[in-house]
Amino acid sequence: MKSPMKLDFATVLTDAWTLFKRDRDLLLRIAAPFLFLPAFALALVVPDPPMPDAAAGNNEAQAMVWADAVQTWAAAHGGWYLLAYVMSFFGTSLFYALYLDRDHLDLQQALTRCLRIFPRFLLAMVIVSLPAGAGLLLYAIPGLYILGRTMLTGPAMFAEAPLGALAAIRRSLVLSRGSGLPLMGLAAFSYISGWLVGAPFMMADKALRDGGQGNPVALAIVDAGAAVAAMAAGIAMALIAISAYRRLAR
Repeated sequence: MKSPMKLDFATVLTDAWTLFKRDRDLLLRIAAPFLFLPAFALALVVPDPPMPDAAAGNNEAQAMVWADAVQTWAAAHGGWYLLAYVMSFFGTSLFYALYLDRDHLDLQQALTRCLRIFPRFLLAMVIVSLPAGAGLLLYAIPGLYILGRTMLTGPAMFAEAPLGALAAIRRSLVLSRGSGLPLMGLAAFSYISGWLVGAPFMMADKALRDGGQGNPVALAIVDAGAAVAAMAAGIAMALIAISAYRRLAR
C-alpha cells in the first residue's frame, strides 16, 4: 500500500508564490470581479450583522433581543452576503479550472467548464463550510484543521472529474492524510494573514461610521483596502490549495 506523501509548508508557499508572480495579470483580472467587487460592495453598503452584547452575559432576554436583531438583519441583507459568497466561490473555481484541468483550458473554456461543475463545487463548499465555520467560531484550531484537511476538495473536483461533492471531500481527506498539520498551517496562513491585513481598514470603517457622518470618499478608500485584503487572501488560499494538491496527488 502506498504511504501518504508528506507536505512541506515552505515548499507549498514557494510554489504558490511562483504561480502568482508568473500569472499575476490573469489572476488579478479574474479576482477583480469575483473576489474584490463583492467584498467591496459588502463593506461599503451592507451593514455588519449584529453582534451579541458581551456585557449582557447569559441574560435570556438579551439573547432573544439579539436573535431577533439577527433575524431582521438576515431578512434585509442576508441575500447580499449569499450572493457575494457565491461570486467568490465561482472565482475560486475558475482558478482551479485554469490550473488543474488535464486539457489546459484557456480562460473562455475554463468559464464554460466552471458553469457545468459549479453547482457541485458550491454544494461541496457549503458542506465543508458548516463544520469549519462552527470550529472557527468556537475554537480556532479545530476550524483551521477542518479547512486544511478539506482544502483539496475543489482541486480534486476539477482535476479528477467527474467527482460529486461528497466524493471530492472524501478525496481531499484521503490525499491530506498524514499532512493535516502542515495543511492546517497553510489554511491558517491564508485566513489569519487576510484578517490581519484587513482588520485596520475595518476598524477605520467603524470609526468613520460611528459618528453617523462618515466621509463617503474616506469610507470608499478604507473599504477598498479591506476588499483588497480579502481578495489577496482568496487568491492565496486558491493557489496554496492548487500547489498542495499537485504535490499530494503525485
